Amino acid sequence: MPEKPDPLQALVVDTRQVSRENLAAILKDRVMLDLQTASVHLVPEAREQFGAREVVLLALLGQKALSLLKTDEVDAISPKELAEITGVKGNTVRPLLMRLAEEGLVVRRAEGYGVHNAAIHLAAGAINHPGANNK
Repeated sequence: MPEKPDPLQALVVDTRQVSRENLAAILKDRVMLDLQTASVHLVPEAREQFGAREVVLLALLGQKALSLLKTDEVDAISPKELAEITGVKGNTVRPLLMRLAEEGLVVRRAEGYGVHNAAIHLAAGAINHPGANNK
């Protein structure tokens, strides 16, 4: 008699895996990636359409995508680089990153901040529904 599969196995995920299709759908028409300079650029309309929280998340997700395309790139960005990419002032970016980390949307790494693979869907929700997670 065949052994019945463990129902808990359906809950197991490999957080190192990223749905490239989902990530591309989130970033489409919002972010541009330059592989030559290994840089992330926000589409001007995205800067105008979204607030600081959303553009920071878009930049971090863009860096995640860049790291998937260029394996020598890390998926984290420093607060200073985030300020440059997003146009959001550094004194706004730093407290925002701390709040996003407290909410579990980003993680702090040695290289800066990044979106953990397991939190991509949360970051996407925060971008697609601005203000829903603000306290």
